[in-house]
Formats: sequence, C-alpha cells, structure tokens
Amino acid sequence: MKKNLLFTFCFSFIPGAGQMYQGYMKRGVSIMSIAALFFMIAVMLGTPIFIFPFLVIYAYSFFDTFNIRNRIIQNEPHKDDYIWNSLELDGIINKLNNKKKQKIIGYILIIFGAYLIFQNILLELIYDLELYFLYSIFNTLLHYLAPIIIAALCIYIGVKLINKSR
Repeated sequence: MKKNLLFTFCFSFIPGAGQMYQGYMKRGVSIMSIAALFFMIAVMLGTPIFIFPFLVIYAYSFFDTFNIRNRIIQNEPHKDDYIWNSLELDGIINKLNNKKKQKIIGYILIIFGAYLIFQNILLELIYDLELYFLYSIFNTLLHYLAPIIIAALCIYIGVKLINKSR
C-alpha cells in the first residue's frame, strides 16, 4: 500500500522510522538500534569518531526509506529482514555454542555492572569522604577506561577479521 509522501519524508529523518512507516518493522528496528548504539557510544565516550558511523547510518536510513517506497510502488518490494542478517553475522553467532554465548554476555554484564557501581557509588563516596587524591586518580581512570575498552575491542575484531581472510 502506497503511503503518504509527506509522512514518509518526515519519518525518514528518524533512522529506522521511515522503514517502519513503510511496514518494514524488522529493518526499521535494526537500523534504529544500530544508530542508537553508535550515538550512545559517541555520547558516553565523548569520542567524535563514533559520530561518523551514526551519520552514515542516518544517511542510509533516509535514502533507504525512499528506495523502499519506490520498490513498493513498482510492486517489487524487498523482504523485511533485520540488517544484521544481510551481513552474515548469523554464521559467526551460530558458531558460538550456548555456553559460550552465555559466558560472553555474563562477562559483559559483570563489567558493565562493576563500572556503574564504581562510577555512581564508590566514586561519589570517595568524594564525600574528601579523599580528593583518590578521587582524582579514579576519576581519571574512569575517564579513559571506556575508550580503552572500545579501542581494544576494535583492534581485537580487526585482527580476527584479518586472520580469517588469510
């Protein structure tokens, strides 16, 4: 069904919303999730480099909305699917057994929880106890911890991809 061009135009400015308006819910949710992830990382880390992938996703989403609309008008609609399915991530994820997946998710949750407790409780407690020397050390460590983890993760994935292609 052909959708209103004005609404299509308005929704296309929100990554994923234009796809959802056209009836492509899986595609829209996946684009919205990926855009939100990169935006969240850029804001949390204060690292402008992560704004670039967000802008690429934003532009892709805008033009993809009109591509979907035109394909629907021409009676050649795409199949609605998650973006990551087209990237063949299923093969990589399926290679991990359930125990490995649970371990990875568990480690991520433990690290994230410890980071939140440290930043929101212990750091404030150290400041309230007027241990300014410790506060400055831990505050500096926390400031650089997230970018170091993201950089290490990027390097690790890059090395794995290079070794896989050999």
